[in-house]
Amino acid sequence: MKPSLRPLLVPLALWGLAAGLAGSVHLLAHLPPFAAPILITGLTIFLARAAVRRPAMRAAIDHLGLRTLLTVHVGRFVGLYFLWLHAQGRLPAEFAHRAGWGDVIAAAGALILLLLPEGAGFRRAVWAWNVVGVADLLLAVGTAGWLTFVRPGSMFEISGLPLALVPLFAVPVLLVSHLVIFRRVGRPCADMGAGALPQGS
Repeated sequence: MKPSLRPLLVPLALWGLAAGLAGSVHLLAHLPPFAAPILITGLTIFLARAAVRRPAMRAAIDHLGLRTLLTVHVGRFVGLYFLWLHAQGRLPAEFAHRAGWGDVIAAAGALILLLLPEGAGFRRAVWAWNVVGVADLLLAVGTAGWLTFVRPGSMFEISGLPLALVPLFAVPVLLVSHLVIFRRVGRPCADMGAGALPQGS
């Protein structure tokens, strides 16, 4: 019997709803500088621990194929929206260029990987892409935190909808998905679609 995805999808849906409510009141704009990176780190750790410690959620994640996880990252073409907002004068160039182009590269890389056949070369390519994908997210979070500190108000656009969903929901989810992918491609087994997180206490 295949494990249900409900233990994963329901919490994510509720989390997305909470993130949307926070964005509707511009919660991030009312927090002190560098609070957003700390919040994102906390949310990422919370999700990662839940993915390991909650058997039902863990089983649901284990059931997701590697290509399904890669498909999620195709949505990072949202980086083009960052670039458009910068062109409208609504986002700082430093953030828009780093996060925007970084996300576009990550999304394009995921799309290319989805077209490649599986095998040792595929595993190495996924590992390299995963490193780039994580670096992009960390650079984006760091840049946003730095701009909030040195240029107060410059990241106000991120605090409201729809972009508040990026730091409050998408970034932690994507970071944890990167960790799952690392676990799978780091294993010597040839099965790329059914790898699971190692047992943890």
